[in-house]
Amino acid sequence: MIRKHFSWALLTWMLCLSATAQQLGTWHMYLSYYIATKSEASSNVIYSLMNGNLLSYDIEDGEVRTYDNLNGLNDVNIAFIAYSKEAEKLLIVYSNSNIDLLDKEGIVHNLSALKDKRILGKEVVDVSIQGHTAYIATNFGFLEVDMKEGVFRNTYKLDFSISCIAASDKYVFLGTNEGLMRGLKSSNLQVRENWVMRATPNNFKKMYISGDLLIGMRTNNIVRLQLEGTGYPQYCEGKFNFLKETGGMFIWGNDTQIGYTTDLKADPTIISVENKWSDISYVGGTYWMSEQENGLRGYKLNGTEMVPTGEVIQPSSPIRDIGYNLSWAGNRLLVAGGINTVGSFYNPATSMYYEDGKWTNFTEMEVPPEFPSLRIRNTTNLVQDPLDDTHHFASLCRIGLCEYKNAKCVKHYTQGNSPLKSIIPSLSSFYNYVLCSALTYDVDGNLWMAQAMRDSALHVLKPDGKWYNPYYEELDNVSQIDQILHHSSGLKFIVSRSAEKRGIVCIDTKGTERTTDDKVILHQNIINQDGTPYLPNEFYGLCEDLDGCVWVCTSVGLFAIDDVTKVFSSDFQFTQTKINRNDGSGLADYLLNEVSVMCITVDAANRKWIGTEANGAYLISADGQEMIHHFMVEDSPILSNNVQSIAVHPETGEVVFGTDKGICSYMSDATMPEEELKKSNITVFPNPVTPDYNGPIAIRGLVSDTEVKIISTGGQLVWNGVSAGGTCLWNGLANNGRRVASGIYHVVANTPEGNKAIVTRIVVVR
Repeated sequence: MIRKHFSWALLTWMLCLSATAQQLGTWHMYLSYYIATKSEASSNVIYSLMNGNLLSYDIEDGEVRTYDNLNGLNDVNIAFIAYSKEAEKLLIVYSNSNIDLLDKEGIVHNLSALKDKRILGKEVVDVSIQGHTAYIATNFGFLEVDMKEGVFRNTYKLDFSISCIAASDKYVFLGTNEGLMRGLKSSNLQVRENWVMRATPNNFKKMYISGDLLIGMRTNNIVRLQLEGTGYPQYCEGKFNFLKETGGMFIWGNDTQIGYTTDLKADPTIISVENKWSDISYVGGTYWMSEQENGLRGYKLNGTEMVPTGEVIQPSSPIRDIGYNLSWAGNRLLVAGGINTVGSFYNPATSMYYEDGKWTNFTEMEVPPEFPSLRIRNTTNLVQDPLDDTHHFASLCRIGLCEYKNAKCVKHYTQGNSPLKSIIPSLSSFYNYVLCSALTYDVDGNLWMAQAMRDSALHVLKPDGKWYNPYYEELDNVSQIDQILHHSSGLKFIVSRSAEKRGIVCIDTKGTERTTDDKVILHQNIINQDGTPYLPNEFYGLCEDLDGCVWVCTSVGLFAIDDVTKVFSSDFQFTQTKINRNDGSGLADYLLNEVSVMCITVDAANRKWIGTEANGAYLISADGQEMIHHFMVEDSPILSNNVQSIAVHPETGEVVFGTDKGICSYMSDATMPEEELKKSNITVFPNPVTPDYNGPIAIRGLVSDTEVKIISTGGQLVWNGVSAGGTCLWNGLANNGRRVASGIYHVVANTPEGNKAIVTRIVVVR
């Protein structure tokens, strides 16, 4: 009875807490389930591929379930899905050629052999299901997977460049660069001579087999042909987006019409309909449409009209899996999804924020009539007005500045209506070359921004709508500026990423708009405290820690400016943190030496969270001597080893990682400390500690460096530690390493000075 009581108490506690009470040490995925592109149907479940992520919808009870690498999947970025009714499993193929099989109970079986092969051309180009066998076409040939048994059966290495695959009981058909090839299953398909040229040329994108007929989608039409005949008899003319076998019928379509048939020997039915459908699955009398940005939706066919049956299936999520630049504005996570790299102009202009468990995706700017060929891409920064949380600005790498009100674009700043200038002002499409980045507000509410490849690199938009443009020769025609840091001392630090003027620019504005008496210096060559020189190819990011130290991220490691007042001195040197080897040699190694460090931020305990280009993320202690965590895809749920941005929520300790494969977070133990130690501020979670709980116990609401002691009812010291910021973690073990017994334990929290103590209790049930 006691254990049941404690379990219900814990459950009630957990239900009362918000999402910020995520269990310490756990992960959360913020993946995109927004743009629906592909679907597959079982007897009662629709599986939908959205932004390369998997979602399922139960058509009987309406349950929506999302899948990720925390709840069974073994990878990220899904390229193909296909369902076998005979095996009752969903085939999931990832972009890196990893394969999962998902059964109706939600159990996942991984087949990683193809991913692990050291072979050229293993990228999967098409999948086809025949019975319980999956035929997987790659650039080197194709493989057979027994989906019922969960094993690879055969691998065929061929010298064809394959575009699609289909199989019958007797044949395997391949769309290749040479033409449509047919292989007899009973022959040795490893031998080229056993493949017959069915017809040329080949421009097949997808094909299926039914009985003695093959239906295929080509560049300009749908064709139907006999398996053992010749020619490409046209079945339906037009350029189509998809061809699908589903629910006993074949369906194909584009944005103006849908064609379907249940009998390939009969003429098809054609319906004219304006749509954005990219795929259709049919089950239970309902057509489930992948409507791209409009999500997944069911339709009924009423005569020749497709009528929607209900609401759009589209969970609240980021619109895309891109998180180039992250920041917290209070409890709101701001996300800019673009890439600020010369030549990388392929990501759409993505701005969004997350708050109270809901994502808000900004309405993307429309092409204005005066700029008909405007290319809207690459949001590099998103900032929130400190006085109005409905007001935002976004810098778009090549087309200037966008102003948002209530997540809708209200003004576009470019050459002609602002001081921003194009790098090719005389070109008729000058508006596609207004390079803007590095948005940030200063303490006076002025919005600072930077322009690359212009003589006037800095622009400031004042709260009254007026502009001013401080000019510095050191920033004249810099190739790329990523960040402007307003230091607590009043100095400005600017990252000039690459090319001739790469480095760190420091500016002392003397607190005025006048630049004649300003002090400016550009540091390009890094010399550390030991006189060791470095010449980074790239400078990436900046961060001020709680001690006022400025950390500099470069392609050759991490460096610090310990005393910012010395940056203008002729003998100025950077500091490179040394980690003692502790092996008796007296030697030390530089922290992350020669590692490409992309970003850095600090948490409430002044610990450093560091993101790298290919080595994942690190958590380093405040003094730099201890590596507390190192997260990589090989041994943690982090989505990618390429970490572009990190943002730490100061109150909850949630650490959010922006990677090239999406956004995820880790619940850390450092929270903002309280100004005063009060019993009313202190919370313990979980409390009580139930038998099934093995995680850390968090004591929150403390001041910085609070000394915490766990004492038994008999007055014996069980454990002691010090808070990280406002949180102290106890692992539930005594100082001797043994798990404590059931009982009531006193938590004694002392200020660092030892002049005040607070006592609370923890109940432990074993």
